[in-house]
Amino acid sequence: MRKRLFGSAIALAAALAFLAVGRAQTDRSAASKADAKAGAFNAHDFTGIWNPAPYMQPKGEVNPLDLGGHPNPLPPFTPAGEAQYLTNAKFIAAGAVLDCDPFGVSRNFFTPRPFEILLTRDRLVQHFEYYDNWREIWTDGRKIPADADPEYMGYSIGRWDGDTFVVDSAAYNGKAFLTWQGFPISESMHQTERWQRVDQDTLKILFTFDDPKNYAKPWSITGFWKLRKDWVLDAHPCTLAAIKEYDDRVNHADKLPGRDYSKP
Repeated sequence: MRKRLFGSAIALAAALAFLAVGRAQTDRSAASKADAKAGAFNAHDFTGIWNPAPYMQPKGEVNPLDLGGHPNPLPPFTPAGEAQYLTNAKFIAAGAVLDCDPFGVSRNFFTPRPFEILLTRDRLVQHFEYYDNWREIWTDGRKIPADADPEYMGYSIGRWDGDTFVVDSAAYNGKAFLTWQGFPISESMHQTERWQRVDQDTLKILFTFDDPKNYAKPWSITGFWKLRKDWVLDAHPCTLAAIKEYDDRVNHADKLPGRDYSKP
């Protein structure tokens, strides 16, 4: 009799445990559905393809995609920085911008083409569609090495400040433009980015540029990107044929400075 009662108690306990697990799974499933319906997202997850949304940029900031002549407003140039900018602007106006050197970090961001973000154990990787450029942002706690070799893309490290991903970049070689307008950078450039996924489909990045050789004080640009779940990155190499083929395929000129394909 005692054995039967003991066995019944075990069976009852197992049944109650099973019901508790089932109820917990049901509650989690309902919560997940509610979160999805409410547009919940992981603020620390940037994976996916992001397309520029320049129409969201705050009014009054320097516009990195303003290609209609002399942009307004301009960054706070030093005399040396303004002279270099005017030289670069003449170079661009002459159409002499078609080369296959990497664009550098900022100019890659400020193109009208998307980029993809991939997360790994120790870094965040960006794959830029235009010219098929890649960037690594190290997230393993390292510092920017004092003896880092200067590069077009610099050397970037990232850390979390709450739900804001803070990126510091330095070790630039000074050979790239900051933007399409020809804003200069030097080897002393220190770039800071503050990334925020403000909603499920919107990425906001505040850029701050500190380059005392070219700019009298640090200055900022706010950029926005929209998540495109239906896109596949259409990266293409930097060759004249590849650029022309891309423009023909999308059936419109990109209106960026460079080669005019309508001319022989």
